[in-house]
Amino acid sequence: MNWAHILSGAWLKGSIRLWLFDLGCVSFLGVALLGLIMVLGLPFIEPGDTQQKVDTLVLLMNMAIGSICIAISWQMNRLAATEWACIVPQYRQNVMLQAAALLLLILSVACGFYIAYDAFEKITESLISLLLGLSFLYFSLARKNAFHLSFFLYISLPMLPYLALKLPQGASWALLLLNLMLLLLVKNKLQGLTWNNKARSVYLNGLEMGWVWLPSPRSMALLNRIEHSLHPANYFIGPVFSMLLLLMPLTTLLLAVIGHYYAVQIPVLVFLVQFNCILCGMLHWSRIQRWRAVESLFVLPGFDGKQGMINVFMQAQYRLLAILVVSMMVTASIVSLLDQSMSLSLWLHMVLTTLFGCAATLGLGSMCRNSMQISGLIFFIGLLSGWSSVGISSVEQSQQVWGLIGWDLLFLSLSMLTLWGAKRCLWRGDLLSR
Repeated sequence: MNWAHILSGAWLKGSIRLWLFDLGCVSFLGVALLGLIMVLGLPFIEPGDTQQKVDTLVLLMNMAIGSICIAISWQMNRLAATEWACIVPQYRQNVMLQAAALLLLILSVACGFYIAYDAFEKITESLISLLLGLSFLYFSLARKNAFHLSFFLYISLPMLPYLALKLPQGASWALLLLNLMLLLLVKNKLQGLTWNNKARSVYLNGLEMGWVWLPSPRSMALLNRIEHSLHPANYFIGPVFSMLLLLMPLTTLLLAVIGHYYAVQIPVLVFLVQFNCILCGMLHWSRIQRWRAVESLFVLPGFDGKQGMINVFMQAQYRLLAILVVSMMVTASIVSLLDQSMSLSLWLHMVLTTLFGCAATLGLGSMCRNSMQISGLIFFIGLLSGWSSVGISSVEQSQQVWGLIGWDLLFLSLSMLTLWGAKRCLWRGDLLSR
């Protein structure tokens, strides 16, 4: 390691262009930045109620840590896909130093957060989040296709408090040791990083399709019917969208059965609410990332001009909203058979949260025109996860959640108004311009 080069600061050249002008990378960095803004700004907004919001702040901090790890993985995959990287002096070294500085920065902020809030009993959750993030980074370096699992890294964040409670006392030291070992493994992988012919396809798939990829399910009649009903909303993301619509409720039920069998409380409905909202966000993520594909969609038969295409797109989003709400109603009803603490008020809270959360995500997503705005949308989804968790916490304390239903109805009216007005913002201006 050339310490003179590090101390000179020359390795920072080009960092803004590399990290902030890449559509995929800036999306993940934007989520981390918004999480940090909330962590730092919430005490000034409500200074007297800060300690009661530590759980939410820890979730946001963990989201920031996970997002930074995904952004680093994105850049390492891009580095492996860049053929000319090996012929530019110190290019690889500079990118890796920038990644290390970014990781060190977020960890320093996390340490400062726990010191400021005296919340060291929650540090286990952040260590688990870092462990998951570093594991994801290692496996994405070992196998390029592993980058598609970044979607599940976000899904796992609400589970961290429940996982931390299951760990024995003193587990933080073991987690710290595991993280240090993973850092060494990642360092060794980075030292051997070379050009990889699979990295380019993974980079392009991640840029266009979001966080996850699955084989084409065109042979299944039910999925074909779902794809047809959601066209053209799913045009930019492809058949993976329909596959995920069916896969996640089944996964939720599987987790509910496992939790019931082993007598473990798993907030499966919170995960499903979060996933449904993320799925709606992915719809517009792919629309923005594949902005050139708007032209090919526009020339397809069946649209009566630009406004006709916008109207059909919005109608497909309403159909998607109906599918997601019905899916949640059915899934929550089945889960209630396994969980006796599931009350009617909680069932209604989860259904309404899905309805207004997905409606707001679709509406706000339709208004988005760049990756930074999509990052704000992903951050909004994280807040929805915290809202749905409030109902679960109330039930665990043997309380009804009818008081939340009034807020759900208020949010529902606002979200439906947002979705209704979004058609005036979708592809506003010239259709063929970005």
